[in-house]
Amino acid sequence: MTSWQAKPAVAEANGVVEPAGWDMPGETPTASLVTRAQKLLNKLGYDAGPPNGQLDDQTRAAIKSFERRNGLEETGEVNIPLVTKLERLTS
Repeated sequence: MTSWQAKPAVAEANGVVEPAGWDMPGETPTASLVTRAQKLLNKLGYDAGPPNGQLDDQTRAAIKSFERRNGLEETGEVNIPLVTKLERLTS
């Protein structure tokens, strides 16, 4: 078959594009991420208050307590690495 020719490669199909908002320091966490963190913290015995998606003082205190007890930097912030660690501990 001499008429066959390869098509040019499409660069977008061969690369990895991370979704916007992933692992961006300083970004405000979504309400669903905060809710997930609150549920997991409560399950582990940290009083994060009702899982309502609000990053309030009670939730921040629970996060700081968790971070302190686990040798992490005390930020009181919700982020994907925190939720991932919480999920590992609750599964």
